[in-house]
Amino acid sequence: MNILFVQLPLQDHSYGYINGNIDYAPAALSGYILKRFKHVQCQSLPFVLANFASNERIVSYILKTQPDLLSFTCYLWNVERNLEIAKIIKERDRKIKIIFGGPEIATGSYAIAEKRDAVDIFVSGEGEWFYNLYLSGVDIDYKNINGNRVAFQPHDELIHSCDIFEPLAGNRLNSMIDGSVFMELTRGCPYRCSYCYYSRNYNKVREIPFEKLIDVIKGRRDIKEIYILSPTFDRSPDFIQKLENLKSLRHSVRLHTEMRTDRITRDIAKLIFDAGFKSLEVGLQSMNKRALSSVNRSSNPQDEIKGMSYLRDAGIDLKIGIIPGLPGDDPENFKNTIDTLVAEGFDNSIELYPLMILPGTEIRSLAQRDDIAYQTKPPYFFLQGWNFSIRDISDLSLYLEEKTGMSSSLFYLPDFTDSQNPFFIKGFSLSSSNWALITENLSEVDTAVVDIHISAPDESRFYEELEKFVVKCDTNRLYNIIIYSDIVFESQLIYRIISENERDHYYRRINLFNGFFDGSIFHFFQVTSNIDVYDRILSETAMITPIFFLHKESIPSLPKKGGDDLSLLIDEGCYDSVKGFLKRYYKDIPSSVAFKNEAEMSQFYSEIKAEFLRYPFSFGIKRI
Repeated sequence: MNILFVQLPLQDHSYGYINGNIDYAPAALSGYILKRFKHVQCQSLPFVLANFASNERIVSYILKTQPDLLSFTCYLWNVERNLEIAKIIKERDRKIKIIFGGPEIATGSYAIAEKRDAVDIFVSGEGEWFYNLYLSGVDIDYKNINGNRVAFQPHDELIHSCDIFEPLAGNRLNSMIDGSVFMELTRGCPYRCSYCYYSRNYNKVREIPFEKLIDVIKGRRDIKEIYILSPTFDRSPDFIQKLENLKSLRHSVRLHTEMRTDRITRDIAKLIFDAGFKSLEVGLQSMNKRALSSVNRSSNPQDEIKGMSYLRDAGIDLKIGIIPGLPGDDPENFKNTIDTLVAEGFDNSIELYPLMILPGTEIRSLAQRDDIAYQTKPPYFFLQGWNFSIRDISDLSLYLEEKTGMSSSLFYLPDFTDSQNPFFIKGFSLSSSNWALITENLSEVDTAVVDIHISAPDESRFYEELEKFVVKCDTNRLYNIIIYSDIVFESQLIYRIISENERDHYYRRINLFNGFFDGSIFHFFQVTSNIDVYDRILSETAMITPIFFLHKESIPSLPKKGGDDLSLLIDEGCYDSVKGFLKRYYKDIPSSVAFKNEAEMSQFYSEIKAEFLRYPFSFGIKRI
């Protein structure tokens, strides 16, 4: 028996930055299975394919591997793509049995909302529970949901904490190339927040032995940062002792987890920092006690703020999550939540999360009872009701941006580096305006998302070709369109072309409230060497992010001051001429500078003492 595990990332990534897809679930399940079933072989889809490869390249690998079981870990951000890949696999080889599991599989999930012929079994609950029964030949009580065979884990058949395989301690999980990794220390949650997945399948908390974390910190030299998966780490009965044990190690690993802060004192905050926790996530959600009560949160927000102040003063970076749209709240009261956090000095720590009406949660039942509008497909965003309209949610996002100066719709510049011996072809460079060549060559791009570099010397031709392209192309794969032109294009016309022709899929739905191009999924950038054109694009063209191209001829026209409003692309061989300027104005915002030469990019990052991460594989651009 050969099992191949697949965990795919959120597809919206940039090649120049690290994608945080750590295949924890496949590693944990593999370790569990191999300990019990000696006749079973387990492997995971290789990192480079899982994180970057196109569907076609992933399918080719799977068919070549010929697994008996193909097991997908499903989250709301990858379930649609998983279904697409599964369908292709079944069409080409019906012998491969396909299993879907993960948090996304629950009553009401999009995955089982209709008959899915490509998937043999859906699993709701712990993967260990299912595979223990399945590989032992024990009969499983499958339910028929819309023609799908679904295994639901009974609440009294939870995997004992001693049987949970910790893949990091078991050396079955590698860190990311930046040295970061996840580690699961608890399953379940003592709280019953109605919007949350954590306690949906688990009615009690199981702790994985804390000594495993100690062993990893002491024994794994490749690890620089650990994200501890434990929603209630601070609620452990021996919390203080655990902190003391971590402190005694005098380690340099950066730790990160989630905490409630209503019991945090000044002394505990210092101990948390000394134990190695440099950042924490705090789910405040709202300052409105009535709203908190409506979703079964019992904490006192004033006590939470006091604890957060102690943590901040101790030197810990905080990410404070707030959610508009909760029942019992309203737009004005939610503005008060924002105002309170800003007044307390947390303006750089606030993260606004759209409310998700997740399958299998209590709030899903409540929304159905109250006839609340929400997305029936991932990401299941709340849309309207409970005193909030769609416009209210968007306006609150803008209000937060105005109060803090922070935007939820900032995107990194594209990666302009081009390897001569690439592992992956990531996109096209088109010297003509004939966009039809792109669709003809799209199959040759073997990355999940595609960059397009195109010259646009003629304005009317640009609009015509863009419309033809959007009609024919699978825009699900499109990531960046980079235009090389000195023309100031009309945003409204571009937006009309896209909005009238773009298909419905996850990447569009997830941008509903973030103000980015009114929900568009791909990004327009325009490279120009004319600073006047740059300024006009910046002030007149909302859909396009301008980039000033610095080459030998354009250096004299470089403004005397750079910063947030001036994004740069540095031509090969020009770095030495402008490095003083870059180090002066871009030391704290290096992501606003792109390079054509990777070595010069690395030099810049080294000189400003910023982290520069190089993949062990390379990307190329096909010229057509």
